[in-house]
Amino acid sequence: MKLHQFVVGMLALAFCASAPEAEAAKAAASLSKVTVCGVGGPSCLAGTQVQNGVWQDVMSSSIKTANITDLFIDVSMVTGLYTSTTVKGNNTGTESSAVAMGGVKVRVLLDGQPALTFPDRGDGITFDQRVQTLTAKLGNIFTDCFAQGGNTGTGCTLDPQELSLALDTTSAHSFNYILLNVGPGMHTVTVQAMVNTRASGNDGGTAVANAIYGMGTMTVDAVALTNSFLF
Repeated sequence: MKLHQFVVGMLALAFCASAPEAEAAKAAASLSKVTVCGVGGPSCLAGTQVQNGVWQDVMSSSIKTANITDLFIDVSMVTGLYTSTTVKGNNTGTESSAVAMGGVKVRVLLDGQPALTFPDRGDGITFDQRVQTLTAKLGNIFTDCFAQGGNTGTGCTLDPQELSLALDTTSAHSFNYILLNVGPGMHTVTVQAMVNTRASGNDGGTAVANAIYGMGTMTVDAVALTNSFLF
């Protein structure tokens, strides 16, 4: 081997030996701009409709952890609820009622599996929920009366009384998830959300409901908690 080849080889070996290994990341983040609402209720403008009760991926990010690492995961999301209930009167004197429910749940997956985070066990954390119930006992109202001929008196048209209540709210919510001792290596953290809606009525009562989630952020921090921390 010639001298210059030997020198080049030694320099290459020295460079490889001194090159630092990929360090474990300390933080990661993800952003969502998608608006999602449930099928069956009023549609969300410029949004995507999904089936009720089905988990949907919202945000995901990967992070490399060291030998002993816990993860703090902060999830923030804008949610909205729409509920509308209507009750009508009748000739029988029975009670008319309507119920509308909308809700949004959020959970975290670690490497594709529901993470055992505090205090969630895979069922999700309720970010937003409303149950709206409207009940009334209504009769009929006079809408048109006219004089009848002879001694028959006055004739009137009766229409059922009606009462409606609609609520539409939008707000931002945040929750901190804690994952203990996730182990070393590359991990993928995924945020999922699920909408749930229900509408029912009886004796003339009708209801409409929907739930929406939109703009969201996720931050993941790799930390080492004290050994005494348990849940």
